[in-house]
Amino acid sequence: MSLYTSLTGLAAATKDMAVISNNLANTQTTGFKRSSAKFEDVFASMPGTKASTATGVGTAVASVDQEFSQGDLENSSNVLDLAIAGNGFFGLLLNDGSQGFTRNGGFMLDKNNVIVNAEGYQLLGKSVNAATEKTTGELGSIIIPESIASTTAETARVKFTALTANQTLVLGGVTITAGADGATADEVAAAFANIASGGAASAAGATIASTTGTLTGWSTGPVSSSSVTFTSTTTGDVTDLANTGTGTVGITSSPANHEFIGLSVDTDGMISARYGDGTIVKTAKIQLAKFENTDGLEFAAGSTYRATNEAGELTFASGGEPGYGSIRSSSIERANVDITTELVDLIKAQRNFQANAKAIETSSALASTLINMRT
Repeated sequence: MSLYTSLTGLAAATKDMAVISNNLANTQTTGFKRSSAKFEDVFASMPGTKASTATGVGTAVASVDQEFSQGDLENSSNVLDLAIAGNGFFGLLLNDGSQGFTRNGGFMLDKNNVIVNAEGYQLLGKSVNAATEKTTGELGSIIIPESIASTTAETARVKFTALTANQTLVLGGVTITAGADGATADEVAAAFANIASGGAASAAGATIASTTGTLTGWSTGPVSSSSVTFTSTTTGDVTDLANTGTGTVGITSSPANHEFIGLSVDTDGMISARYGDGTIVKTAKIQLAKFENTDGLEFAAGSTYRATNEAGELTFASGGEPGYGSIRSSSIERANVDITTELVDLIKAQRNFQANAKAIETSSALASTLINMRT
């Protein structure tokens, strides 16, 4: 019997060393939480047997528990490297549509401007009403708008060139025809001077034979040599200034939309996007997840956990609310593994293994002695 008892000790020590080795292997894994093996004794006895007379027959692994203590925070250059200082998990939308949870806050923007982690799982949050800065709608993926409409009128600077005899230029709904001697670039530009929306170009001067049509959606400002700056009569995304004729070198337009250039994340999870015109728009707010019993979570792929009944009630809230940690941008949470402690535990597990192996050797020697006596 002692052989089998010591064998359970070997198995337990092997399991203990495997857990410790996994801790050591993940010392550089962002958001990793160390584990420890828990053991229980095993008795071989009939029901009703007194504890004082029960004989132990070894040990067994009772559980492998994770320690969800805070890991050290380390600065990063990526604004979407996020760490939680305190309780909580980042909620994720997994590829199968279910929810996952992680302390690994290494995120990025994918090609669709969705915030995802290295596995492609989408960070969960709520949309924000830009006017009230309050969260709205259901929990879902966080998508950063790639551009916003300009809040100012669009401009288009047009540089003209000379027209030859009887040559025609069509621009913005206005048609200009040069006279028999042609028209210089400055004369063509002068024809467009100070045209209000819906107005016609000036036909003054012998070099301009005729003008027809009206300027649609645009008005013009003062002439600068052979260039004229047009201004749209509406804001936002307007129809491009038409250039269907000859006589212009080019049109340089201000953007009708301003592109996304960066973002910031506050400690409560508020995400603010910056755009090319300097506008800052609060677009979404990260929601942290919390469980009644974190020991009840089960492992999934990529440093991710899944909820179970044993984990208890799941709730979401913004960072910094009672019971929830704060979110630190440009930071990562290191593994909560202390290498010195793990190495000491590894030595203890190794000694335990050696002791049980010695017990097996001793039992084997005794058994051999008995067998030799019988023969």
